[in-house]
Amino acid sequence: MPATLGKLGGPDIVPWCGFRRPTTVGVEHLPQHDVSSADAFYDEPMLRVVREYVRDRIRLRTELIPTGFSWTFVILVDSALILIVLASTVQHGGHGDLPAASVAAVIAVSPLALFLFAAIKFSPGIVWVTSYTAVLIWLFGTSTPIGNDFAPMLLSLMSGVVGSLAPVFYSVLAVGSATAMLAVASAEHRLDNLALYLAVLVMGWLVGVLMRIQARLLTEQQEMQANLAQLAAADERRRIAREVHDVIAHSLSVTLLHVTGARRALQLDRDVDDAVGALTDAERLGRQAMADIRRTVGLLDAGKTNGSSPGIAPEPDIGDIPDLIDDFVQAGLQVALRTEGETNQVSAAVGLALYRITQESLANIAKHAPASKAQVELVISPSTVVLSIVNTLPIRVPDTAAAPDGRGLSGMRQRVELLGGVLDAGPCSRGWSVRAEIPVNDSGPRTRRCPAR
Repeated sequence: MPATLGKLGGPDIVPWCGFRRPTTVGVEHLPQHDVSSADAFYDEPMLRVVREYVRDRIRLRTELIPTGFSWTFVILVDSALILIVLASTVQHGGHGDLPAASVAAVIAVSPLALFLFAAIKFSPGIVWVTSYTAVLIWLFGTSTPIGNDFAPMLLSLMSGVVGSLAPVFYSVLAVGSATAMLAVASAEHRLDNLALYLAVLVMGWLVGVLMRIQARLLTEQQEMQANLAQLAAADERRRIAREVHDVIAHSLSVTLLHVTGARRALQLDRDVDDAVGALTDAERLGRQAMADIRRTVGLLDAGKTNGSSPGIAPEPDIGDIPDLIDDFVQAGLQVALRTEGETNQVSAAVGLALYRITQESLANIAKHAPASKAQVELVISPSTVVLSIVNTLPIRVPDTAAAPDGRGLSGMRQRVELLGGVLDAGPCSRGWSVRAEIPVNDSGPRTRRCPAR
């Protein structure tokens, strides 16, 4: 009959059962489960602690595995090691040779014990010395020869491990030392079938060398993948930086034009209605800019794609260029647009580039020459699309591409070059000109330059 725990207002009393006296037990020492049931004594947290401990041990040992290898390599090598050691110990343990055979077995498995219990990294030198010593004891410290002796197989395993972990020079030395020992044992009539064991020894070494080559190739592949991932991340950051720069430059330029108009309306004409209208447009553009920035930053989320996620608007394209120019016109910039050709044959990528180039160019005009006149021409042919923005005011505009931190012209050139086109920007007879030529369907590089002005 199981004992029953009873409450007496203080500490719990275990009543007398069998030959034991009643015992006072503190509440903190009570078991988690009823001792009379068949449930486990320890609760789930204890099992979780054990699992976490085992996972931590495995993780720490994983860090000790050489680069390019895995637990599969470790398990296969250690399994073969244990089987060879057991078979050799049984074979060489007779006729009073069990102590020597056991010592050799302990020496042979010592690298495995060091790896599992002492957290010592797999070292080809340790494997070489311990395996060589163990086979030396088995062949020359016990009664030999033995038919179908398993002891020399440990040398084949050793040559494979050393060949896979050490440079070729050291693995050749290991194979040479093993060959010399087997030859001496055969000459002393302690080993039969020398040719067979030598063939297995060389085969194990070749397998190890092949594994070393495979591990090196795998490591190089992982490094290349890491470099490609870094390059892709850097390219994505540059692309998003261009998008954010274009959005901010456009929005601030137009907003400042509206604010300037509101200031002049209040300062010169005392026209409150015009000032309120200009400030309303500035507020609208500011909110639109915030939405564009959120959409652009939202591209950082890998789970969001253009036009497929709720709340993420599609990227602008060539059809949005007239609305873009209307924003600048409403802000007070004198811009005229001329379009020739069908816009529906322009791809989304090319349309986005044309939109951003127009946006950046007009933002530069609003920044450096807000009182000038600008002409935007968009000519679309079956093979190419040509965008030209000319500022007719003959003034000098600084080349933002030459500035160390400038993203204006450099960002436009990157966009055009990625699409296989060319961009030419600089002073012309009428002022300042930006001209981009991009293939409509062909994204390959082009060698044709824009005509001289």
